[in-house]
Amino acid sequence: MTLMFAHSHRTFFILLFSLTVSSCFLIQNIKSGETLFQEKKFTVAADKLKSEFDVEPAQDVKARKAFLIGECYRFSNQTLEAERWYKTAQSLNYDAIATYDYALMLKANGKYDDAIEQFKEYIQQVPFNDDASKQLKSTQQALDWQKNPSAYVVKNVEALNSPAFDYAPVLYKDGAIIFTSDRGDAAGTQTYGWTGEKFSDLFYSLPDGNGSYKSSLPLSAVINSKYNEGAVCFNKDFSELFFTRCGTDNITNDYCKIFETTMNATGEWNTPQSLPLFEDSTNVSQPFLTADGKELYFSSDSREGYGGKDLFITRRQADGTWSEPENLGPNINTTGDEAFPYIANGKLYFASNGQPGMGGMDIFSATKTGKQWMNPVNLRAPINSAADDFGLILIPVPNERKKEVKETGLFTSTRPGGKGNDDIYSFELPRIKLYQLEVQVKEKVFANPSDPNSPVTGTVALQNAMVSLFDATQAGRLDSLNRYATDATGKFTLTISPEKIYKLTASKPNYFSKSENFSSLGFSSRDNDTIKESVTIVLDKIYKNVQITLSNIYYDYNKWNIRPDAALVLDTLVTLLNENPTVSVQLGSHTDSRGNDNFNMNLSQKRAQSCVDYLVAHGIAKERLTAKGYGETQLVNGCGNGVPCTEEEHQKNRRTTFQVTGDTMNIDSKEPDKIIVDPNRK
Repeated sequence: MTLMFAHSHRTFFILLFSLTVSSCFLIQNIKSGETLFQEKKFTVAADKLKSEFDVEPAQDVKARKAFLIGECYRFSNQTLEAERWYKTAQSLNYDAIATYDYALMLKANGKYDDAIEQFKEYIQQVPFNDDASKQLKSTQQALDWQKNPSAYVVKNVEALNSPAFDYAPVLYKDGAIIFTSDRGDAAGTQTYGWTGEKFSDLFYSLPDGNGSYKSSLPLSAVINSKYNEGAVCFNKDFSELFFTRCGTDNITNDYCKIFETTMNATGEWNTPQSLPLFEDSTNVSQPFLTADGKELYFSSDSREGYGGKDLFITRRQADGTWSEPENLGPNINTTGDEAFPYIANGKLYFASNGQPGMGGMDIFSATKTGKQWMNPVNLRAPINSAADDFGLILIPVPNERKKEVKETGLFTSTRPGGKGNDDIYSFELPRIKLYQLEVQVKEKVFANPSDPNSPVTGTVALQNAMVSLFDATQAGRLDSLNRYATDATGKFTLTISPEKIYKLTASKPNYFSKSENFSSLGFSSRDNDTIKESVTIVLDKIYKNVQITLSNIYYDYNKWNIRPDAALVLDTLVTLLNENPTVSVQLGSHTDSRGNDNFNMNLSQKRAQSCVDYLVAHGIAKERLTAKGYGETQLVNGCGNGVPCTEEEHQKNRRTTFQVTGDTMNIDSKEPDKIIVDPNRK
């Protein structure tokens, strides 16, 4: 398994320690378990430590050995065994770090609920540990991501994988894939002390024409050596190759370096040369060359980083040499490990165990603002998992699949269910149309803020309003879907389904609830990948102890029947009362000045009662309604007894008012565009 560029925890933690002369040596004479652990020969150290653990009488020493066994398994990426031994160390009252590492392994094994409890227990023991608080939060977030995965479809690429470690795929010419593996075909006969497996080499596999790949073969012997090779990249025409090599015959300079080679006229690779990017005692790996060939990204444990491994960039100079490496900065790099940089479609993809993730290494994407890569976004499940996920690349979508697939690619994961240790997985993003609805809730602005009878001058956003979403597609059935709160702009955006009818009911304390319907019928036939529509709901504020005029309801002379134009307004009142079932209202009726005062009082009572009867007939409980006749006692203009006025002026006095018992409800009461008069009156 290749140092640094390899992949998982065993690789990313190896360089947290200073490399010693023995770090890449083969297993020699068996020593004590702790000595083997210090020499990073973890597979042998674990077995030796377990033998010592079985016969150790002292509990404190036994606890330390259990912890070191857990460390061995963690560094060799055997997370289930690591979990078991950290738990053993915890039960033997080892240091609190055993609880923390136990929680990490529970998280790495996807046991999020148990991990949350252990992180909480650790925080009780070490209450001011920021890393533990962040891990607790990210574990809770990972649990949510696991329950709500993205639309990506992930599959194991069985044709590329083996029982060994297979990882870091790269696209080569003619659709071939080059990847790293320590399978039996790898060069050399010796065993790598870190993993107990063979050293890794580069392999390639050609497409078989049926959507899979042919048998894999080792890359050129000029590239593969008896030590670790892997994590390759090419220039645009595949004539220049960069890769990582770890291990040499010179044990005083046994670090990972990036090597470069070019293809000669016979189609063979020339002897690779290492790039002098940092001092010899620094590990450099996982190169990525931009499409223009001018920038090389890589990962390194340089002392100029923020901790662990960081991502750097170096630029090709006019003379062909490479510039002083630059750190990508704290927006990307953390005190943990960042690795496997890859750029496509304007995004930087990379793996990190320092950014908030789901367990081990997770894959992130970042966008460029000016000259800086910023705003890393976790790709979430199912691309990321509780295990290590890294080394993502994109592959062009075949023309015949572009209508149903938006994006395809490969990545590596140590998740359970594969053919071996690390496996290569494919992913694709179905071309799913996105239907979005932006909802805004507003309230009216009155010329006189304390008088709802004054003119409406506009509307303003209403924040912290709650909106309930219902599926009203099926006639006679209303299915509750979700509730949303508006932000400071009075808005929120939600994803909806096509071919549906939705009901949205907005509410807020001291306001009357109101609903609007929205239809997505016909959306699925639109060509756009993203369809975004909007709906606005204007809520009416409750004004207590204020009488409201319904100026839209009129009556013909000496009559009390509900006219069609009045029925339209009363229908809106029916809707509002249905949506606010605790409201009781009193309806008042007014006449003009013509006729006997007692007659007008009786007439107005009949008109008020006709409104009540209409509402009752439309399903409003009569216990919520009362009728009150005012006669001609509250004229709205100067058309009193004996004053000559037009029919329109008299009709304005023939109106209905209402008030809410205990509360007052404000509803829209604008003047109609045209007043309908009795054609028999002149």
